[in-house]
This record gives sequence, structure tokens and C-alpha cells, in this order.
Amino acid sequence: MLIADASSIISFSRAKKLDLLKKVVKKIIIPEEVYKEIVVKGRGKPGAKEVASAEWIEVRKVRNKMRIAALPAKLGHGEREAIVLCEELEGTLLIDDLEGKEEAMKLKIKYLTTPNILQLAKEQGLIPNVRESFDELIRAGFRISDKTYQNVLLESGEI
Repeated sequence: MLIADASSIISFSRAKKLDLLKKVVKKIIIPEEVYKEIVVKGRGKPGAKEVASAEWIEVRKVRNKMRIAALPAKLGHGEREAIVLCEELEGTLLIDDLEGKEEAMKLKIKYLTTPNILQLAKEQGLIPNVRESFDELIRAGFRISDKTYQNVLLESGEI
């Protein structure tokens, strides 16, 4: 079960690759705050309409509101809800934010990132290589350090 923060969904939407994300993961669960961030606050932006009508994206309510408040304030509300929902559902978290990934590691939550999704897409034969799709995401605004970019391509056997 994959629970997502807004960042990956928005990144794939901006690059017009939301369908690739769907093919790789089949289904995503997002907390209400992530839905609001993408669809309500993001009205008119890439992904808003697609997420609002996507049958493969399920919105769930976080039960433990106290747990959300106990997470570091440096994390966004959507990230905190995604982490707590992930704990509640014992799933895997889809997140790109460094502080969010660090919190997931601290809490021993399994997580994937946007580059991991591209690597899975390549493994599943959905894309011929990671570099091309990765470059499209970067051109659409996905931010990543040069070192991480090189490491992803190295792990993918593309350099």
C-alpha cells in the first residue's frame, strides 16, 4: 500500500507523466490535507483536475490527529498527515522532501521517491531509460542535486 505526499504527484503532473505514475503504482492513498494541497489550493495548477477525478487515487482521513501535531513543525501539514497515515495503514510512503525522508527513516517507515518510481518504471518496461523521464521531470520543475541525479543514473545502469 502506497501513501503519498503531494510532491511526487505534483512533479509527475507538471511533467505530464501522471499516467506513468499510475502504471507503476496502480493505486495511491493520500490523506485529506494532501488532497486539499493539490486540488483545492492548487486549483488551476497541474494535477488538480486529474487528482480530483482519479479513481486510482484514494483519499483517506487520518485518525490520530494528536500524532500529526507531535511530528516536527518543519514538515508541512500534508507531509505530516502522509507520515501518520502511513503509520496507521502500515504502508510505504512516497515522498521527496529531505526532511520528510529523514523523519520516515527515524520512524522506520519504508519510503520511495520520484527517482525510485522512474527506476521501477524502467524495470517494468514502461520506459526505455530513467534519464529521459528524469530530465523531463527536472525541466518541469523537479529539484534534485547534481550528485543525487548522477547517483540515480548510476544505480539505473545509465552511466
